[in-house]
Amino acid sequence: MNETLRWALDLPPQASSVARGLDTLHYTVIVSAFVVAVVTFALVIVFMIKFRERADRPHTPKQVPRWLEQGLIAFTLAVFFGWWIVGFTQYRELREPPADAIRIHVVAKQWMWQFVYPNGAIAEDELRVPVGEPVELLITSRDVIHSFYVPAFRLKEDAVPGRITSMWFTATIPGEYDLLCAEYCGAGHSTMRGRVLAVSPAEYTRWIDAHPAQELAKIGERLAAEKGCLRCHSVDGTPHLAPTFRGLYGSRVPLADGSIVTADEAYLTESMMDPMAKIVRGYGPIMPSYLGQISGPDAAALVEYLRSLEETP
Repeated sequence: MNETLRWALDLPPQASSVARGLDTLHYTVIVSAFVVAVVTFALVIVFMIKFRERADRPHTPKQVPRWLEQGLIAFTLAVFFGWWIVGFTQYRELREPPADAIRIHVVAKQWMWQFVYPNGAIAEDELRVPVGEPVELLITSRDVIHSFYVPAFRLKEDAVPGRITSMWFTATIPGEYDLLCAEYCGAGHSTMRGRVLAVSPAEYTRWIDAHPAQELAKIGERLAAEKGCLRCHSVDGTPHLAPTFRGLYGSRVPLADGSIVTADEAYLTESMMDPMAKIVRGYGPIMPSYLGQISGPDAAALVEYLRSLEETP
């Protein structure tokens, strides 16, 4: 039935681990809405004929039984909450990548996609992933809002300037799939296309080995020194003019306004691009903005460097 409905709606193949579940929920909602609409219109027609006002029959309004009203309300709420539970479960699944997922940084800009792999290799408009292995994408934009969309994977995530959003998937069927921008981003929006190549793990490894580059965290370490980050941030846990990088990634950071944030990729990227947005408690607003001064791959490298200091003495 799932495949029949996919064919009837002319949808692309279900090429990721989450595609079939998302399609099943989609089909359930469509079929349910169709059934309710047909039943509703059928009842309207029956009532129009059966209860129409005639000269030989006086108009006598009838009250719908209370048990019927309450039953319909309870049934409608039960269906709604059932769909909500399924949808929220799928949402949580999409937001919690496996610990061993391959982390690839995605940078969107008018009008192209740029991918930065864990070994520092960079590719444009072509994302290569191994079949059967989880992949986490950390997505940002260099200019305006874009939207990373792979129809065959049933996945879409916005790329927002100065922030990092994330998504993960496991490709299940080898092949080449369309990569589109699903957010109008300017005159060249229709040309902002790419492709996702789902290949065997062996082929993916060969491609990575054929594109050697310095490890992303090592590039970030060099950039931290070149950009002056280490003048204010220590890397050994000692206090300085700004919070130490040691153990910062993933920690709970108290802010000057009394709130607390988690130092994840989104927070770290925002702190580079808009440091005045969230000032850490106990420190002054002394950090300059690096918006427009560091490229997307460089920002990704700095994030990976901070991540490498999570447990490094």
